[in-house]
Amino acid sequence: MSQVKSELGREAVILHTRRLKKGGVFGFFAKEAVEVMAGLDTPLAAAAPEKRPQPVIKSNDGDTKVTALQLELANMRKTLEQVVQKMPTAKEQTSPLLELLIKNDVDRQIAENLIKGLPESKAGMDSNRAKQMLEERIASYFQRVDGIVIPPRGTKTVALIGPTGVGKTTTLAKLAANFVIKEGCKVALVTADTYRISAVEQLKTYADIIGVPIEVVYSPDELKAAFYRHQDKQLILIDTAGRSPSNQDQLGELQALLEIDPYIETHLVLSTTTKYRDALEIVNKFSICSPQKFLFTKVDEASNIGTIFNLLYQFPATLSYLTTGQNVPDDISLVKPNELAKHLLRE
Repeated sequence: MSQVKSELGREAVILHTRRLKKGGVFGFFAKEAVEVMAGLDTPLAAAAPEKRPQPVIKSNDGDTKVTALQLELANMRKTLEQVVQKMPTAKEQTSPLLELLIKNDVDRQIAENLIKGLPESKAGMDSNRAKQMLEERIASYFQRVDGIVIPPRGTKTVALIGPTGVGKTTTLAKLAANFVIKEGCKVALVTADTYRISAVEQLKTYADIIGVPIEVVYSPDELKAAFYRHQDKQLILIDTAGRSPSNQDQLGELQALLEIDPYIETHLVLSTTTKYRDALEIVNKFSICSPQKFLFTKVDEASNIGTIFNLLYQFPATLSYLTTGQNVPDDISLVKPNELAKHLLRE
């Protein structure tokens, strides 16, 4: 092997060997020898994929040569395209109204639909006109407003339903005080919120101050009996216990309570501070109780009213009242569409 490599190089390999005898007489006294066949170990190169001809450029002196400059430019162009794709679109950059709506918690898809067709310009007059048009569009969604209307005859029954902590009991007291003091109506209060003793005591205190009777009921039959006892009243206001949207049993109990009278007007009470996605789930879960109207509380505590608008955009519901504080009988009023539209577009 040493001899083979010395002659053919380090890559040489032995291919074949054969022993034979040399010399001697008639086969005797011959010397044994080894015949070696060797060669170079040069493996075939793996077949390379077909290469496309590289672009070429002609230099001034007529020489044709491949340049790395074109490859570098192609890489730069690809990088630039990736950067541009990650940048905000021109619409997002030039639409302050879209940014304003999103800032005020209007759902992005809803906001994009709202600004369609509006004149987009940085000029002051066009910008103001676009904002005015947008304000009119928003106000149109707040036009479905209807509070509690007392009929000329008979008794109006209204129930406030909703999740815990939205202020149903305080809102009920505000409504009762306004209809007694300002409207001169005969009112009775009924509470089915027997889960919280404090809620019953709170409503009893309000009833004593206002000078109206109050009933505490524990079942649909007791509610029906309370209606019978107060059939001489013009308005019966029903306070219900706060229910968790995820508790189907509690919602079923509430549904059974309200089904005793198909003429009960149901107001779903929602907090303006609730995030839109959570409020959407609440509306969907409480839909088994067939609420006719939305009543929003804690407007004064919310940084914006985006939740109110998003829900009205999604559902063809009627707005009733807004509350803006804890004071009874104040801090409650019917919705004013134009004022809400301005509030939604405040900078």
